[in-house]
Amino acid sequence: MSKKTYFQYQKDLNLPIYLSADLGSFENNFGDFLVRMKFHKLNEKEELAALADLKKNNNCRILHISEASPIVAKQIQKTMESDRYGAESIIPKVGYRVYRHKEVGLMVYSFGAKEWQLGCYKDFGSNQFLLASKMMINRFLSWALVPHGVLGIWGVAVDDGMVAQRPLESRGEVVFIDIVGLRMISQDGVKKLRPHFKILRLDPTLRGRNIKMSSEELLSFLSAHCSYLDSSGLSVPVRQMIQSLGKMTDGLIHPSESFRPRTDLSL
Repeated sequence: MSKKTYFQYQKDLNLPIYLSADLGSFENNFGDFLVRMKFHKLNEKEELAALADLKKNNNCRILHISEASPIVAKQIQKTMESDRYGAESIIPKVGYRVYRHKEVGLMVYSFGAKEWQLGCYKDFGSNQFLLASKMMINRFLSWALVPHGVLGIWGVAVDDGMVAQRPLESRGEVVFIDIVGLRMISQDGVKKLRPHFKILRLDPTLRGRNIKMSSEELLSFLSAHCSYLDSSGLSVPVRQMIQSLGKMTDGLIHPSESFRPRTDLSL
């Protein structure tokens, strides 16, 4: 008999973003993977509170992860026209969307629904599929956090800001910026946004100095590295958050060779 375990994303922040899974259906390290993705296991009392929150809070989201059925597994594996553009694709349906990461998983979701479904294989979250698994979970978070004023950017956190990168370069890591609460949410935890928060673009041809981006360059750079994905492009709220982030931060082009994570980048 399956027994779902419930998790909450960044529980200390009281965000109504949850995940459920039957841990027995997956490999032993699956629970550890969820913890590394900053999902905190709920006790029985907290689980009941989460389910009550799901009923009354329109901005609450929960992702139910389960082992893919044979039909879903066939969809995950099949060759599609969109595969030539990359492993990820979104297929719009009437009233919902289907997000697929080839050979890894399939997520069915709707921005008007609170409960979303992810079908995947038993080794989801394992070292073999770690990058793709992180990307799928971060796509879920990037969609679910928008109503809470939180924007996702592919990249890694540093002392004075973040380095925005492509998903492969960041190893599937996303930095979430709470535009209203003025805080940065990353794999390193939660930090208040400091004055002169910097967003870095690494340049392998640059030597010994930083170059400040223009406002237009920074907005374009943020849009290109936003972890929100949709077949219709960036939504209006996401574009508004990018505009706000661009106004409150400095964009710098930084030499790749001198980049050292979590150091003083004010030079």
